[in-house]
Amino acid sequence: MVMIVLGGFFLISIQPMFMIISLIFITLVYSIWIYQIMSTYWFSYALVMVMLSGILVLFMYMISLIPNESFEIYNLIIIFFFLMWGLNVGFEEFKIDNSFICMNLWMNYVGIFNLFLVSFLLSIMIMVVWLSWCSKGTLRI
Repeated sequence: MVMIVLGGFFLISIQPMFMIISLIFITLVYSIWIYQIMSTYWFSYALVMVMLSGILVLFMYMISLIPNESFEIYNLIIIFFFLMWGLNVGFEEFKIDNSFICMNLWMNYVGIFNLFLVSFLLSIMIMVVWLSWCSKGTLRI
């Protein structure tokens, strides 16, 4: 339910700073949800690092190009409506039963995927360091 309200905030906002704040909250809530379901912090940490480092850099670049705008009363009314709607809806119908989830991350298919993901991220990190080497790479000074 919180994700729906935060997604609504993101969609109806016109001011870029409000979009960034709602994107940060969406990422944090979703990473907490992944942590509770998977019982490990690895995937939630990777999500936070990717979202908050990559996408927010693009948003900061866009914000520097767009002039500052003030909040409009119409948008605040819609935001207030979404907030009140989110508080009035019962949370019991959206609750997930986690009692059946018991998963070891390093077994069978999930372990193969994790091993592939870790090796892929390591190889990409090595390539980026190799390309950005000051004396040989594309970022010469």
